[in-house]
Amino acid sequence: MQPRLNHQFAQVVEQAIVIEALSGAATAWAYLAAYGVPRDTILRVLSTASVRRKTDNPSSNAIENCR
Repeated sequence: MQPRLNHQFAQVVEQAIVIEALSGAATAWAYLAAYGVPRDTILRVLSTASVRRKTDNPSSNAIENCR
């Protein structure tokens, strides 16, 4: 995978991963869709952590800060 060049998009994806951890995949999907993220990207991001970009995996601190 190529490094993400759009930092705003990267922030949306990272926030969606935090949302998934806290509220579930359906809520994260809706969040991503609201920002116009393509369906195939949503599937990749939310399917399994193993297919995510390393930069898409938030630290445990990021998740704790959102609680």
